[in-house]
Amino acid sequence: MGETGNVILAIVVVNVLAIGGIFYSINSDEENPDTSTTITAKLVIGFGNLDENSTMTFESVTTSESTVYGLLLAAQNQGNYSVTATTHYEWGLFIESIASWGNCGGCQNKDGYWWTYFINDNSGQVAANRQIVNNGDTIEWLYTNEY
Repeated sequence: MGETGNVILAIVVVNVLAIGGIFYSINSDEENPDTSTTITAKLVIGFGNLDENSTMTFESVTTSESTVYGLLLAAQNQGNYSVTATTHYEWGLFIESIASWGNCGGCQNKDGYWWTYFINDNSGQVAANRQIVNNGDTIEWLYTNEY
């Protein structure tokens, strides 16, 4: 291979490494987002059509853990409820129960129901402890059997 071939090969290698570094950085940020920003957001917890439970709404919750899960935990004192969660090896944090409703031992549950969240009316796409919340967002947790 001549000198021109070596230069072209070096350029290709440098570009491949640069592009790989960009993708690594993007994926790394998604796995470990910065959650240390203090935010204030609205939180709605909906129980579907379960018994006399309906909805708990917190117009203004402030937390320094700026994730969907952090907001849910921050509102516990205002709402006098508890949250239980487990970590799934593949999907991350999984909410088992909110206010004694859920799929956990000893709490109230309804077959086929689970907790899911929406952020500004959009269904959550990542684990609740990985989804960043911004000032003014509306987070809704819903105990449902619908997708």
